[in-house]
Amino acid sequence: MEAEDLDEHVDGRRTRYQHRRPELLDAVADYVLTHGFTGLAMRPLAAVVGVSHGTLLHHFGSKENLVTEVIEVLRRRLAQEAGSATDLAGLPSWWRTTTTTRCLPIYRLLFEVFAQAVREPARYERFLQQVVRDSLALMEGVAVADGCPRDQAPLVASMVVAQARGLQLDLIATNDRDRVDRAFALFTDLIDRLRQTWPDDGRRRVRT
Repeated sequence: MEAEDLDEHVDGRRTRYQHRRPELLDAVADYVLTHGFTGLAMRPLAAVVGVSHGTLLHHFGSKENLVTEVIEVLRRRLAQEAGSATDLAGLPSWWRTTTTTRCLPIYRLLFEVFAQAVREPARYERFLQQVVRDSLALMEGVAVADGCPRDQAPLVASMVVAQARGLQLDLIATNDRDRVDRAFALFTDLIDRLRQTWPDDGRRRVRT
């Protein structure tokens, strides 16, 4: 029997996920959401989710690619759970829905991977593109749609993303809900004052 045939014979579970990559990815996401990424290795992970090491490599190529795809799955879950801000006036509502007890574990995992990515940016390039540059581009579009002058939009986007992430990390680390919520409310007050300086073409609305 050829080695490849033997592998297929031993790992009959491979066919279970042959055309079910999304289900495999969901299973991995559920596992790392509970156990984290620290010390995660592909072989033990494969055993936990019920496939071979070769199957994981076949689908994802490397641990870094797997991490990036898992984060994308969890970000989609977050969006389904809480939605996203469509304008700057909606930031308070967005904050309330994205910092619930159901959502915070996703942020905890996100920050765990973030720490590793800034140590090894070349290996986690896809992750950094996904959670840094893409997030900034999205918020920049929100700011422009809300009336922000285009030359200010990259700065406003950077400010909003950095403030939100900093307070998310603060909340995870301290569980001081009242102080962190009041800090974000103060920040959105400052954003509102800035919004009042932009040309009013009817796009702005009262925050919620």
